[in-house]
Amino acid sequence: MKQARSYKEVKKKFLADAEFRKEYEALGPEFELIESIVRRRMELRMTQEELAEKMGTGQAAISRLESGNANPTLASLGEIAKALDADLHIALVPKHEDKVSSV
Repeated sequence: MKQARSYKEVKKKFLADAEFRKEYEALGPEFELIESIVRRRMELRMTQEELAEKMGTGQAAISRLESGNANPTLASLGEIAKALDADLHIALVPKHEDKVSSV
């Protein structure tokens, strides 16, 4: 039987590919969210099927989400967070410090 590879090992392998790395960086926030979902699920030693069951959906929906082929709603993200016993934090952070002129 094959030994399961850690998320870090899989990520490192994929990021070694220059084209994949470029796309990964372009989709940074989306991949960060996906990564946090996968990482948390793996920390809990939960399968996609188990997560789907807790959410009342199918394993295929979790697979699509984790592969980046889904656009979850805020409500769905809240359900995922609840099923993974996690908090969901969403924030807008300015890219640059606002320059306010004095009057």
